[in-house]
Parts: sequence; structure tokens; C-alpha cells
Amino acid sequence: MATSVLPGYSPRGPSTEAGAAPRPPTYSLQPTEDEETVAITPRAGVTNPQGHFIRAWPQATLILRDQDPQARLPTYGRGGRIVGELGLTNPDKIVRVTIKLTGQMSLSVADSGSTCATLCSIMHVLWKNPHETQNSAAEPKCPSILPIHIQFPQFYTSEGRAWRLPPTFEATFLGVPALFVRCMYTVAITITRTRSYHLASWTTNKTYLTMVTFRPRTRPNRPIVLLDTVFASIKPVPEEWLQIVSTMNVRQKPRCVDVKPIECHLFIPSIQTFALTDTIPFHITLCSSIRSLRELLPADCPLLQTDNRNKVMSKAEEFRLLVADAPIRVTIARQVVVDVNGRRRLRTFPCAIGKLWPVPPHAPPPGADHSASAGSGNAYLDWQGEIKPWGEVTSGGFSTSNLVVKDFLVLALAPPNPRTSSLMPLQLSHPIRLVTDSWIDTDVLHPGDR
Repeated sequence: MATSVLPGYSPRGPSTEAGAAPRPPTYSLQPTEDEETVAITPRAGVTNPQGHFIRAWPQATLILRDQDPQARLPTYGRGGRIVGELGLTNPDKIVRVTIKLTGQMSLSVADSGSTCATLCSIMHVLWKNPHETQNSAAEPKCPSILPIHIQFPQFYTSEGRAWRLPPTFEATFLGVPALFVRCMYTVAITITRTRSYHLASWTTNKTYLTMVTFRPRTRPNRPIVLLDTVFASIKPVPEEWLQIVSTMNVRQKPRCVDVKPIECHLFIPSIQTFALTDTIPFHITLCSSIRSLRELLPADCPLLQTDNRNKVMSKAEEFRLLVADAPIRVTIARQVVVDVNGRRRLRTFPCAIGKLWPVPPHAPPPGADHSASAGSGNAYLDWQGEIKPWGEVTSGGFSTSNLVVKDFLVLALAPPNPRTSSLMPLQLSHPIRLVTDSWIDTDVLHPGDR
């Protein structure tokens, strides 16, 4: 059996001979007038920024590559490399230049003391005079520009166990007891010079410090599947949605016998891992007697208004909604847990508040008996909503030796008058995970697919 031989290949120059095959057209992500983008696969990674971070001091200038020019501090990911140059204004009489990457985690609780852990401590010598102890006119001179290359480690060791480096994080809680958390990373440049006076000589050290942001990137393993509405997505792709059921109970001696427990159904994406920039959709269904629903939601309740969907809330409005006694409220709560000297303390604070709008009633939720509900006079109320972490949240959840940061999606139901109402307040907390990156990088999508 003969084996066919592939034709030879030779690159063609700018000009082609007569009768030769035409050169292939240039490729572009942008379609021409007679083309249309059918589908596009996002790239696995995001293109690194091409800017520079510059920090100038009187005697030195630090230039770090691959940074966002608009960023306040240089940012690096997991295993990131600090690459750049150090410019020296006056390199005369310099005998040694070093760079040191330091990471520190400090935890402090008013009634438990404090603890500090070294996350990383890496020092590189950028230049050293081989005749540092000699005073010779022929001694080598320090270059005015020194290259920098230092890498973040992947892990640190604590109590005999390896832990991933936590991101840059800071939290302050002034309650009782007060609690302070700080994970910070710094780059220190130390310049050693020789000084002399008559027959005496000595060395002096000058250290320049700059903070850097460590932000290890993580993304979900699949996207959020949403077809128009949450309820429209449950039937075709039920595996993409998680149903959480809870009950708002009544007091042992209700003021009205017609008040019954309210069954609450919360639907969220089953992935349960969301980016800090993702808008998380959810759906709420309440099922109970009309009397119970009216006691929870009076006729003048804003949650019954249909114009809430396109309303854009300011920060002040979000704060008022957060502190107000809304009958239905969906928030993202971040919990910070520290372990200092064997004593565990935790604090919880909100980092997002959801927006809800009523939708027409649907069929009873999966698992509910529609005939029994109709016979008992039960009614259904539905809301669709969305929630997005606030921009101040810059890091996802993480866990280290003495510090755990985790997030929860919280659904709270409270009647307008909790003390006199027959209904008991309900708070449903479901753990979720917040990560830095979305499953799809919108900045690398084709404009027509956004």
C-alpha cells in the first residue's frame, strides 16, 4: 500500500508569482460585512495588563511590569512573579542592594490577645560589591538599573501543615470584644552605602517599602444557566437549580386561628460558586393561607409593587433597605472567624443586598400537592430577584490556619410587627462561595456575544 506524501511547504514573500496560489487572508475576531459570529469560545486566561507601576523615592525608583496603570497598588495572583527594574539615582558608594518580599497575617482580639504569622519572607540580593570590606579606587561600581525577579510562594507552613497563601485582606470590628484582622504583603528595597570621614568608615542602610496586593484567582467550574427567568429555567435544566425549603412558624398561641405557617421555597443556581462581579439570580415562592400572607405582607408593602425590577438603588437606599424591617430580605453575609490563643471569635457583616420584584403566580413548586393546597385555601406569591456583591468586596472566601472567611446567602422573613404578630421571624442561611473571576471572561468575548 503506497503512502501519499504531503506537498512541500515554503513561505511566500510579499509578492507572489503569476499563477501561484493566493495567500491566505488575514484573520480577525471582528466579522466582515458578509460574515456573522455563530459562536466563540472564551480564552482560558485573561491577557495580562501591559502597564507599569512606578514608585519613586528620593534615591531610587521602582518600576514593576505587567500592571494596571489605574491600580493603586501592584497586584499579583497565585505564584505571581514580581518582575521589573530598580533605578538608582546615585549609585556611587553603594555596596549592596537587596529586595525582600514579606507577608504577614496578624489577628487581634481584645479579650484573647493577638497572634502573628509569617506568610512569606524571601530576600534576593540584586547587587553586591565583591570587595565590600576594601576601600579601593578600582572597586566595581553599582549599575544604575538593576533587574528584579521574585516569585510568590504557593504555600506557607503553620503548625506542621501547609496552607495556601491567603489574599490581601483587612477587617476591623469595633464591637465588644474588638477584633482586627490583617493579611498584608510588602516589598522592601534596602540600599547599603559606605560612608567615610578621615580615617573612619562605616555603612548605612536605607529601606524603601511599598505594599503589594496578593489576589489569587479562582473561578466556578460552570456558568449560571438562566433562560429569561428562574422559573422558565427550572423545567428544561432542573439540575442547574437548587431548591431550599424552610417554614415560617406561628407562635404557640396565635392571635388569630386563621394564621398558618408559611412555607418558603428559595431557588438559587446549583453551582453555589459565584464571582464577585456576578449578578446572582434567585426566586422566592411563599405558600400559606391568605390571612398569613396578608399579615406578613400588608397591602401597602413595597414588595407588592411591580415596578421594582428596573429601579436602580443608590448606596444610601441600599443601606436604608438593609437596616429597615423589610418583610422579605435577601442578603449576602460574610463571616470572619479567628482563632487566637485557643479562643474562637467570629463576626458577620453584610456585603450585598438583593433586589426583588413580584412575578405572576406559577404552578406550585416541585413536591407540593396542588390539589391539597387548593382545598385548604392556600395561596402562592412569587418574586424573582438578583443580588451582586458590593464593589468594596475585593477577595473571595478562604481558609488558613487561624483565619476563615466564608459567605452565606441569607433569606430573612419578618412580619411588620414582630412582637404582636402571630408569625415568628425566619432566617435561612445557605453557604455559598465567592471567587474572584467569573466563568466567562466578558472582556474577551466578541462584542456581538455580550
